[in-house]
Amino acid sequence: MQITPDTKVAELLDRFPQLETAMLKLSPAFAALKNPVLRKTVAKVTSLQQAAKVGGINVVEMVTILRKEAGLSPPDEHFRSVQSEKSVPFSEKTDSPNIVYRLDVRPAIEAGENPKEAVIKEAEKLLPGEMMELLSPFPPIPLIELLQKRGFRITAPESANGTILTLIEKPAP
Repeated sequence: MQITPDTKVAELLDRFPQLETAMLKLSPAFAALKNPVLRKTVAKVTSLQQAAKVGGINVVEMVTILRKEAGLSPPDEHFRSVQSEKSVPFSEKTDSPNIVYRLDVRPAIEAGENPKEAVIKEAEKLLPGEMMELLSPFPPIPLIELLQKRGFRITAPESANGTILTLIEKPAP
């Protein structure tokens, strides 16, 4: 198995369980990997590229460290020059949000469910200019990227008390 930015976190940890310790050293955000429910749900669909964004670290550094810890050769120079993205391009913060719906996905995640379909369903119900408030235990990077591809504006204000607040806005046509 090669370790690349596209490698899914669950697949990586299934093949190389010792890398959990390395990931925890890379960022405190990866402490969520200790939660078996999150390992069975979110980690299965989250790539290392997305995990690096959640952890606020450079994906090249992350992959290089993980490959070294797994006893694999480091990425070549072409990989290092191509991979440079570090964070999700969140939309500008809004001054007066028009929040019409609030969805707390923490209970679903704790129950071992993936709330992706529920979030998309509710986001699609929004009218242009309306916003939905999403509460989660960690930044929902894969979901944010999916919604942005569908044209939604995403704002991620500061988090508090272990809860991440993400605002999802349906833009005007």
